Amino acid sequence: MAETVTLTRPEFATAEHFGAAGTVTALGEDTITRWRGEHPQWKGKHWSYSEPDRLGARFLRPINVEPRTKN
Repeated sequence: MAETVTLTRPEFATAEHFGAAGTVTALGEDTITRWRGEHPQWKGKHWSYSEPDRLGARFLRPINVEPRTKN
C-alpha cells in the first residue's frame, strides 16, 4: 500500500488555489472507492496531484489535511 501524504492547511490552501488539490466532490465515485481500499489511513476528503515522476508526469492521489487548530 502506498503511503498517504498529509498537507498542512496552508499547503492545501495554496495547492487548491492553483488547482493542484481539492475535495473529493470533484472526483468520480469509482476513484474514491478504489482509494479507500488502497489507502485505509485516508480520511476520504481531499486529493492532490503528486510530485512529478522521472518523466515529469503528475498523478491524482489521496491526501489528508492537518486538522484545524483550536484557539
